[in-house]
Amino acid sequence: MSTHTVRHEGAELRYELRGEGPLLVLIAGRGGDGARYTRLAERLAGSHAVLTYDRQRRATGFDMGQQARDTAAIIHAARPRAPRAAVFGQGGGGSVAFELAAHLPDLVTELVVHEAPTITLLPDAPKWLSHAREVHATHARRGTAAALALTDIDPADFADQAEADAFLAREFLAMALYTPDLDAVRRSGIPVVTAAGEKSRDTCHDQAARVQAEHLACRYTRFPGGHHGFESDVDAFAPALATTLAELRRP
Repeated sequence: MSTHTVRHEGAELRYELRGEGPLLVLIAGRGGDGARYTRLAERLAGSHAVLTYDRQRRATGFDMGQQARDTAAIIHAARPRAPRAAVFGQGGGGSVAFELAAHLPDLVTELVVHEAPTITLLPDAPKWLSHAREVHATHARRGTAAALALTDIDPADFADQAEADAFLAREFLAMALYTPDLDAVRRSGIPVVTAAGEKSRDTCHDQAARVQAEHLACRYTRFPGGHHGFESDVDAFAPALATTLAELRRP
């Protein structure tokens, strides 16, 4: 494993590379902590050069375009002669992956998006958006614990209180309001699979993954575990992801 940094638009971006082979970028979800992918990256490093990184929190707030440009800068740094990569995004990282594919498609060879929270695409979007705004307002008025109590998010998913607070203050509502340009992704011709966890059946994340697949006219599949199956069920999740990527590469 090697560690690298690249300066981009006023921020220092840190990334790690493991293994050899086609470049595979793993984009983290809530909080943006790339270390959550460590065990998954280790299991995929036999067939890929796996890149993990910490998404940056900027003082100016969360911006999906900025997040995608950061990812692009890292891909260019890791592969300056041929800046292209397969991309896997989970949760909010999946939304970043959609943004990257829509606006910088030449960088993406294959795309796998797992439970991206694109609730604006759902038939009952007003209900989910109202709930997201309630969570955001509750955080502002009553704090992190009260806001998380309104969701199915486990506080243990965060490294500490500060990480949870930063997510609720800067990312949560922005991600809920984000609508990916799926028409642009489809026009790009990038091979895409959307996915949800076996344990996520009938959740809003599962519904969103299905709607994404319908818009993209691509395959929807299920991966082992739930929303964080890449951690809880990594020994089954890693080969499922590797198989999906291999299938996308077939002519």
